[in-house]
Parts: sequence; C-alpha cells; structure tokens
Amino acid sequence: MILGLNLFQLLVVPLMAALFAVSVAKAVAGKHRRVAALAAAVWLAGGVTVLRPGTTIQVAKWVGIGRGTDLVLYLFAIAFLMAVFYFYHRLLQLEGALTTLVRHLALRDAAPGNDNGGPSKEPLPSR
Repeated sequence: MILGLNLFQLLVVPLMAALFAVSVAKAVAGKHRRVAALAAAVWLAGGVTVLRPGTTIQVAKWVGIGRGTDLVLYLFAIAFLMAVFYFYHRLLQLEGALTTLVRHLALRDAAPGNDNGGPSKEPLPSR
C-alpha cells in the first residue's frame, strides 16, 4: 500500500480526478453546462466513494437503506431507467422529424411544376 491506498484506489482515483477536471472545464466553457455539471458531480462522488468506501454506508443509513452496496445498486437502476426513457423519447422525436421531412419531400416532388418526375431544385425549408 502506497500512501495508505490500495492498488485499485491508486489506479481509479487519478482517472476519476482527470474526468472530473474535464467535466468542470466543459461546464465552465459553457458547452452543455448541465450535462457537464452532472458528470462532474458523478465523478466527484465516485472518487469520494473509492477513497472512502464507508461513505456509501453512512449515506445509505441516513436515507434508510441498510447497506451502501444496495444504495449504489438502486442509484444505478434509477439512472439506467432514466437513460432508457430519455433515449426512447429522443427516438420518437427523431422518427417524427424524419416523417415530416419525408412527407415534405414527397409533396415537393409531386408538385405540378415538377414535370420531370425527379426531385425539384427548390431548397428544403429550414426549421
């Protein structure tokens, strides 16, 4: 053990610190601030729990869950379900946008002024 840390902690903590720093830099730069801030919070929480594993037990008991491992499992299950619902919603949005685009192109190409049967030369409308 070096500096009172085991091998796993020596490998993972610097990685999480680097990911935390990148997330903070993205949040400060203003690109996707909320996502970057959330990522920074996750990396910070992960680093703290790797350095001090007893933290999850304390937090779990504070919220009424018996073990820290159960708390982590519940949080990951909730995060997974949130991601599934988010991506399903995005899929529905993209399908709707694609349907609208295809309908517009079909109506444009079927217009009476388009006598060659191919696509017309007018530009697509911008959103």
